[in-house]
Amino acid sequence: MTKEQSQSMLQALNPFMPGAGMRPPELVGREKDLEIIDRMIARVKLHAMDRGIIFSGLRGVGKTVLLVACQELVERQGMTTARIEATGDADTDYDAMFGALSRAMIMSGHGSLFSSIQNKLANIESISLNFHGIGASLNTNTQDRPGTNSMRLELLIESIAQQLQKKDSGLFLFIDEFQEMASEPLGTLISLQHRMGQDSLPFYIIGAGLPNLPGVLSRSKSYAERLFEYRIIGQLSAEDTAEGFQKPAAREGRPFQDDALEELVKVSQGYPYFIQAYGKAAWNASDSSPIALRAVKESEADARAELDEGLHASRWQRATVAGREYLAAMAAISGDEPSSTSEVARSLGKNTQQASSIRQSLIELGLIYSPARGKVAFTVPDMGEFILRASPASGQTYDGKRQPER
Repeated sequence: MTKEQSQSMLQALNPFMPGAGMRPPELVGREKDLEIIDRMIARVKLHAMDRGIIFSGLRGVGKTVLLVACQELVERQGMTTARIEATGDADTDYDAMFGALSRAMIMSGHGSLFSSIQNKLANIESISLNFHGIGASLNTNTQDRPGTNSMRLELLIESIAQQLQKKDSGLFLFIDEFQEMASEPLGTLISLQHRMGQDSLPFYIIGAGLPNLPGVLSRSKSYAERLFEYRIIGQLSAEDTAEGFQKPAAREGRPFQDDALEELVKVSQGYPYFIQAYGKAAWNASDSSPIALRAVKESEADARAELDEGLHASRWQRATVAGREYLAAMAAISGDEPSSTSEVARSLGKNTQQASSIRQSLIELGLIYSPARGKVAFTVPDMGEFILRASPASGQTYDGKRQPER
């Protein structure tokens, strides 16, 4: 085998693979979150009530991976689960929920029950809530009537939860990018979570989204802050970060030397996506075992390029020209720390009110969020550093690619 073939074989065994929502080879630092899900399952089996859970954090911290791990744990315990990714379009999100619930009931062996429930709800036109219960009127052509989706979803989930409770089971709806959900289905789901709790029915929303998600929920329904357990998903500890690098590497017979591991912990900053990018680059750059510090150092530029492509450049390109100017001002003022909205506006030659529409558009794009009144911050780790590093003076464009030498 030639040296090139040998190196190609080693790279094929690389356990690290950065990607959106891809399960890492070692899920570390999230034990407490999984324990909370385990507790919820136990309470469902005992017909005891609990709250839903909301995971929020920056991009690249592993929220989607955690959501999937929680779903797998719930399913292994015999619960019924459905998962969607919110899009911001009400009809699309309703369709996704109906489809996910249908698949969930069929996959969990309750297909005939689901068909029976669907047949009863197919022609619902209107619904009225009163102190004596739920009243529904029927009509044969109601699919396009306003509010029909909301009514159908409420009655569908309630009917499923009632039947699952008889089997000591429950329904868990997992929602990724929850902050993107349109206001109408969002309000419906929060109200439904509230009512299911009041009626002691086992339905739980497990949502994940950006740091602004708790605020989005509370603005939709003021009581949302009491319906969920809020969990901030952040950077991993140094110990967990080291484990995230060393365990998968050692399993493949190529662990990192101590000084190499120390450098990886430092440059990855505890972000799970960064662990995959730096781990992949260091593994591919090394032809020895254990992997030495030299390989880590030599591969850091490749890892940063991977992060630029996977996290930064595409988000920069989504912004308008005015939005990019706003983002660049944030980076120049505070780097990756939160920036004052008034300072950003001044640097753009505008007052705060004039800059507010640009700021709001960037928030709606999921590029920034407001961690406190009068403050804005990037939703992507190292976005400020990327913007500063990829300035024209550095010889790079904002898409992270080198400009040709002149």
